[in-house]
Amino acid sequence: MTDEQQGFGKFAQDLFGWYSITMLALGARTGLLEALLSGGGTVDEISQQAGTDLRNTLEWLRALTAAGHVEVEGDRFHVTEQTRAVMGPGFPSDVRGVLAFVDGMSEVMDDVAAAVVSGRGVEPGVYDHAFGPAVGRINTPTYSAALVDEWIAGVDGVGDALREGGAIADIACGNGDAVGLAARAFPRAHVVGFDVVVAQGEQQAELPGNAELRVADAEQLPRDRTYDLVMCLDAFHHLGDPVKVAFEVHAVLRPGGAFMVVEPTMTGDLAVDAREPFSVVIYASMLLWCLQENLAAGGAGHGADGPDWVVDALSRGGFGTVTVRPSETGYNVITGIA
Repeated sequence: MTDEQQGFGKFAQDLFGWYSITMLALGARTGLLEALLSGGGTVDEISQQAGTDLRNTLEWLRALTAAGHVEVEGDRFHVTEQTRAVMGPGFPSDVRGVLAFVDGMSEVMDDVAAAVVSGRGVEPGVYDHAFGPAVGRINTPTYSAALVDEWIAGVDGVGDALREGGAIADIACGNGDAVGLAARAFPRAHVVGFDVVVAQGEQQAELPGNAELRVADAEQLPRDRTYDLVMCLDAFHHLGDPVKVAFEVHAVLRPGGAFMVVEPTMTGDLAVDAREPFSVVIYASMLLWCLQENLAAGGAGHGADGPDWVVDALSRGGFGTVTVRPSETGYNVITGIA
């Protein structure tokens, strides 16, 4: 096979994938995907359930059938078992959140393109308008599986203290799902989520009584309480000055309290990272979102570069003991003890 043939094969594969994911994202936005997942049916039945135009519904179903996500039996369409499994609660990532990210990127691509040229980044509020809290669901299944039983459990003494009471802070908490998980696991502890853009309304109402979300910059944390655990989940690389954040966290921790930073296991060494199939997702997401928020906040552009920069930030921020624990979830758990 010639280089030209191989090159076209790769391009075609990527192109087919883009069309397929775009169709799924369109279905998520219009209600067609939920109608299909609820049991499928004829074109007319799916159209009526989703409240969409009949002719457009047919073309959407044809596209997803061609993409391999839908099967046809007579005049009835239903999602394949493989696609249903990926959309289900047992999958390690919330695919609907991924689709919201894909859908929302179309709204911010002009801002990202301008930032790539200027180097000034993109403010967090731009992304919040495009994604809303939906994109925060991407990591929720991983947090449900690992946050309490693996990540927090691996920090000596913290779990015992939290079961007796105490307090947890989640900085750059996003949609607050991790706040809710921690609050339910430690019902006697008070759990606070901080973010510059905080989900309100329904998201806040779903939290248990021992949890709350507040608007606050991680570089200026309120000093109204002392925390046993401060966590920053897949977000430290968004923040502009990680050393200043580490100082702030150190100041609000009780003696012996822990700052737990969870970051992707990418090393920054392409010879190593390129062997990981999801590296393209991580590096592209860094460029499209994470890096832009970091640069807009005056950051140095830290991203998927391995744990060393996090260890350095925590050490310079006053943490004398910093450890790194690789997790099978695809993250490093970097912990500093006050």
